[in-house]
Amino acid sequence: MLIPSAPRALRRLAFSALLLTGTAPLALAQQAVNAGEVSANAGATGEITGTKNPTHKQVFDTGETIRVLTPAEVQGIGPAAGGAQSFGLTPGAYVNGYGNTGATKYSIALDGIGQGWGGYGGYSGGASLQITLDGVPIVDPISGLWASASIPDFSLFQGQSVTYGPGNAQNRWYNNIGGNVEFTPIQPTTKPGGFINFTYGSYDEQMVDFGLNSGEHNGWSSFIGGSFGMSNSYRVGPDGFNNPSNDYEIYTKTVKRFSHGDISFGGYFARSAGYRPQVIPTEPNPYITVNGQYPNGTPVPGTEYSQKSCGFYCTPPFTNYEKWDVNQLWTIYSRLNLNISDTLSFHDLAYYVREDRLHSRHYDVYPMDAANQYEYNNPHEYWYGDKGWFEKKLGSMNTLSFGGYAQQAEYTTQNAFYNINPPYFGSRTAPNAKYRSGQFNQFDGAVFLQDDFAPLPNLHITPGIRYVAFDTSYNDNAAVQFPNATGTNQGAGLFGAAGRSFSKPEFSVEVNYQPLSWLALYGSYEEAYKTPQVGGGGGLYQAIPASYVGLAYATDYQIGFKALFNDPALLLNHFDFGANYFYLRYADQTIDTALANGNSVTSFGTSDYQGANIYVDDNPTPQLHLFANASIVNAVYSNYTTGNLAAPTLYNNLNVPYVPDATLNVGADYKIPVGTTVIDPYLLFQYTGTQYIFDNVTAAPSNQQLGSYNTLNLGFNTSTPVHLMGHNQTLKVSFNVLNATNNRYNSYLFLSSGGYFGTAGNAPAPYDQGYQLAYPGAPLTFYGSVGLSF
Repeated sequence: MLIPSAPRALRRLAFSALLLTGTAPLALAQQAVNAGEVSANAGATGEITGTKNPTHKQVFDTGETIRVLTPAEVQGIGPAAGGAQSFGLTPGAYVNGYGNTGATKYSIALDGIGQGWGGYGGYSGGASLQITLDGVPIVDPISGLWASASIPDFSLFQGQSVTYGPGNAQNRWYNNIGGNVEFTPIQPTTKPGGFINFTYGSYDEQMVDFGLNSGEHNGWSSFIGGSFGMSNSYRVGPDGFNNPSNDYEIYTKTVKRFSHGDISFGGYFARSAGYRPQVIPTEPNPYITVNGQYPNGTPVPGTEYSQKSCGFYCTPPFTNYEKWDVNQLWTIYSRLNLNISDTLSFHDLAYYVREDRLHSRHYDVYPMDAANQYEYNNPHEYWYGDKGWFEKKLGSMNTLSFGGYAQQAEYTTQNAFYNINPPYFGSRTAPNAKYRSGQFNQFDGAVFLQDDFAPLPNLHITPGIRYVAFDTSYNDNAAVQFPNATGTNQGAGLFGAAGRSFSKPEFSVEVNYQPLSWLALYGSYEEAYKTPQVGGGGGLYQAIPASYVGLAYATDYQIGFKALFNDPALLLNHFDFGANYFYLRYADQTIDTALANGNSVTSFGTSDYQGANIYVDDNPTPQLHLFANASIVNAVYSNYTTGNLAAPTLYNNLNVPYVPDATLNVGADYKIPVGTTVIDPYLLFQYTGTQYIFDNVTAAPSNQQLGSYNTLNLGFNTSTPVHLMGHNQTLKVSFNVLNATNNRYNSYLFLSSGGYFGTAGNAPAPYDQGYQLAYPGAPLTFYGSVGLSF
C-alpha cells in the first residue's frame, strides 16, 4: 500500500521542531579519520557499534576490486543527491536520470552492466547489479530491478562500497553479475550526538535532514534519522508547470553488544514521488507540437516540441501531458554476530522487504482521445529471507566459511490503459485498452563453501564454490482483477500457468600477494548465474513460452595492483591507489525493452566487456585531500537476436548501448583555519565519454552515438564551534554550485519508433520514426545549507 506524500504543513512543523536541536551535513557529522580510513561518526560521537565501512587496509588485503566512497568525496554532488548520484563517482560508473534530486528515477551501470530504470531502453544488463542497504538486498528478485528513488537522500548514509564482478562465494546474492553496491547507513555509536540541517536551493528545493544517536548504555545503542525534501524540476512547460517532486525517508537501528558478539535490529522506509517530464526531440518535427495531435494523427497547430523550438529544457503543458511516478520501499531486518569460541563464529541476517510503485497518467495528447490516453500502473512486490554462515579458523593458514541463504518473493505486475471518454467509456477497473494483472512467485537459494588459504604470510588464495537454485512460477489473475475489461490482456499467459526451476554450481577464486608491505598484486576469477527478469507488458511466461526461459551466465576476470602507504616527503599521506584490468562475458541474456505504447520487446544475446579502472586518494598535506576515479570500457554484443522467435533478426558485433568509452572524476578540498572557523572549499570535475545509443525501430543497438560531456561542481563548507542552550555545538554552513559552467548536454538519447508521439503511420518519412529523443542533463544549480551538530 502506498503512503501519501507528507503534507507541506507537516514538513514545516517537523523542521520547526528539529531546529530546536540543530544539524550538520553528513560530511561534517561523520568524519573519515586518517584521511581515508573510513570511520563515520568517529571523533565526538565515539566508536561505531554497528556496521562499519571497509577500511582502505581491508580493501588492500582482498583479492577483489573494491572501491569505497565516503561523504568527503560525495559532498561534491550536492546535498539533494540520492544513492544513484553518489554511485556516479565510482570508477566505471555511469548514472542517467531525468531529475535534479534523488526523488526521481535513475538508471546506473558499472563497467557497462546496468541496473535501475527511468523510462529507458537498450541497457544490456538492466537488472544485473545487486544493491544492498546495510547488507539487505533491495533489488526485486523477480523483476530484477532497483528503484533508485528508494535512496532519495544520501545524508543518512556513512558511505558506500562497490564490489566489481560477481564477488566471492560468501558475499554473492542472486543478481551480482556486474557487481554489488552497498549503501551503509549511519550507525549507532558509543557516545550520544546528533545533527540537523536545512537546505534551500534552485528550483525551490527545500530539504531538512536530521539524526540522533543515543550513545551506548548497558551495551544498547540506537540511531534514528530522517529527511524530508521537495523540489521543482529544471524542465518547465509553456504554462509554467515545473514537474515537482518530493521525498522522505526514515531509518533507525538498535545494537546490543554482549561479551561474545552483538545483535542488531534495523528499519528503513523511503517514499519518493514526482512528475516525470517527457523525452524531447533534439530537432524540430512539424508533426510534433506542444499541443499534441488530433485523434486522426494530424498535429495540433502550435510551437513545435523540440530543443531547438521551444527551448532546450521545455516540456508540454500540464493539460496535455502529465505522468506521476511514486516509488516506496520499506524493510525491517536483524543481524546476529556470535563468537562461539576463539576459532568459530556464526553470523545471520534475516530480512523482509516490501516495495510499491505507481505510474499514473491522466493526460496524453499524442494523439488526443487515444484508447490508452490514461494509465494506472501499480505493481507491488515483497521478499523475505535469511542468510546464515559460519567462519572457522583452522590453524594459522586457513579460515573456512560455509553457509547459505533462502529467499521467497512475490511480484504482482498490474497495469491498466484506458480512456474515460466516448466512445471508450473505460476506467481503471474496466480498462478498454491494454491491461494486465499477473503474479510471479520465486524462490532463490544458495549454499557455499569458501576457504581463505594463506600458505605464506603475504599470500592469500581464496577458492570458493556455491550451488544456486531458482524456482519461478507465473499465474494470470487479470480475469479476477479486471472482470469487466474490454481491452487486450497483455499478461494472458498464452501457454497457461507456467514455471521453471534451475540449479547450478558456481566457482570462484581470488588471490592477493603482497611482495612489499605497501604493494598488493591481486587477481580473481568468478562465475555467477541469474534467472531472467520478468514482469511488464508481455515477455517471458506471458507472450513468450516458458521453454525460452534460461539462466544467464557470467564469467569475470580481474587482475590488478593496489598501493597503500605513507611518505610525507613525497606528499603521499595515507596514499591509496588501485588499478585493474577486467574482462566479463555475459552470456544467454534476456534483454527487455519497454516501448511507449505499453509493449515490451524481448531480445536475447551475449555481450563482452573489457577495460580498466583506476582510483587514487591522497592527502599531500594535512589540509588538502585529493581523489580521482577513471575508467575505459569497450562493450560489444558478440550475439544479439530480436524479433520473431521462429526467425529472429541477428545484430552481431555491435557496440552495447549506453556504455561510455571513458569516465573520469577528479575532486579536491582544502581546509583553511580562520580563527575558530574552518573553511573548506572544494571542487569536483566529472567527464562522461562517447557512447552508442539504442534504436527502438529495430529494437537493437544502433551505430549512432551520444557525444561526451562534462560538468564542474564547486562549493565550500564552514565549521564554527558555538555554545547554544548550555551545550557546545558546531555551526555548519555550506554553499554548492553544480554544473558551474552551465553546460548544455543530453545525458540520454535514443532513436524513436514513433510510438511516443504517435508519428508512426501518421507522418511521412523522416518524421515518422528514427528521430532522436533525449533527456537533457541539469543546468547550473545552487544550494545553500545551514545547521548544527552536537
